Amino acid sequence: MEPDRLSTVDRRTVLHGMAAAPVAGALGGGSTKRRVRLGVNYVPSRNWWFSWSDWDRASITRDLADIAGLGVDHIRIMCLWPDFQPNAGHVRGEMLDRLAELLDLADTVRLDVEVTVFNGALSGFLFVPPWLIDNSTGRTRNIFTDPVALAGQHALLEAIAARVGAHRRFLGFDLSNEVNWFAQPLGMNITPEQGDAWHTALFATCERVAPGRLHVSGIDHYPWLNDAYFTREGLATSGTATACHTWAGWTNVIQRYGPLSTPSLHYSEYFVELLKAFHTDLRRTVWIEETGVSTKWMDAAVIPEWTERSIRNMAACGQLFGITWWCSHDLSPRLTGFNPLEYDLGLLSRRGDRKPIGAVVARLAREFDHHPPRELPRPVALVLPDGAVPGLSFLLAWAKLVDQGVRPAIVRQGRSTDLRYLAARGIDRVVLPD
Repeated sequence: MEPDRLSTVDRRTVLHGMAAAPVAGALGGGSTKRRVRLGVNYVPSRNWWFSWSDWDRASITRDLADIAGLGVDHIRIMCLWPDFQPNAGHVRGEMLDRLAELLDLADTVRLDVEVTVFNGALSGFLFVPPWLIDNSTGRTRNIFTDPVALAGQHALLEAIAARVGAHRRFLGFDLSNEVNWFAQPLGMNITPEQGDAWHTALFATCERVAPGRLHVSGIDHYPWLNDAYFTREGLATSGTATACHTWAGWTNVIQRYGPLSTPSLHYSEYFVELLKAFHTDLRRTVWIEETGVSTKWMDAAVIPEWTERSIRNMAACGQLFGITWWCSHDLSPRLTGFNPLEYDLGLLSRRGDRKPIGAVVARLAREFDHHPPRELPRPVALVLPDGAVPGLSFLLAWAKLVDQGVRPAIVRQGRSTDLRYLAARGIDRVVLPD
């Protein structure tokens, strides 16, 4: 690290008489007092999310009991859009009833529930409501800009909120699961500004029909690492918190640098700090809404260690709402066509047996209840150049600091000389990437 590439600010000169930024409290329902909430993405052991149309109350009851047995406090669930809304003007009451029943079952084991709604893409499959497709041209309505598509989305949010919005286990709405992977193959081309407008409009409806809940957009790394679909500033200011899906395997970091490498073990921690750099409200929280690991990326014997160290690294971040693992249960091999790595991502087997990775999560849940993870100070911040895409080279520059014994924050170049801002974030020194 070159000495002339360091800049130091004296926090004492700007902190005098200035209140520190308030610590964000826990969001959503339930009674948990954890500093960092722990949860799982629920994947039903029987019939996957085809369960909506092949309902099995008994198996879902068992699943939720097994999940609660891990000591986690919430689940994220997936609606299948065509099942819930087969017509722009019709939401199926049977599906709403089943959704309400699922929340009732979750209540019996004290699990809060985040409801993910416009799931046109899930685990590599497309679920396209028939009314989005023009049967004359085969073209799909653009869900971000088409008036009919937008009206249908607002209507579905209203219908779900009318049924479960006041439920004490309803954590909030997640608009969609990685919506860009639905839009891309169907040719839904938009500008990032149009994507931001979609978020603004739908989040306004979420807040109107379910005020005070945790409303997020389930986005993965792609919009953050590409100038596509949404602006980073928009992602960091819309909804209640900034949600992100941080998969070190899908970005080939694990495969390229090794499972126990610094970039791999600290990948999700890095993303927490990256997202916080774009926040304008320093009380705003980050939610690592998906992360996980497959035996296709590392030997099964390494997975427990990778999992524990990754969770501990994330939990050392401030302004972290929670960590929600993907996923609860392994996938049945009789369901064909999924990516091979999808089948063994569970903390539990299909029979509900706790796998070694599940044992790690359960142990950490118990520990965090009695000894909450300590938030590490981050007096050193790596500067992200204005206009730069925070790609692999920036991750490696951040990881290099970790290897030098520093747990860095991230600050955007345009704010790197703002002494009041730096002081409010506890930053004494900023470092330019090599």
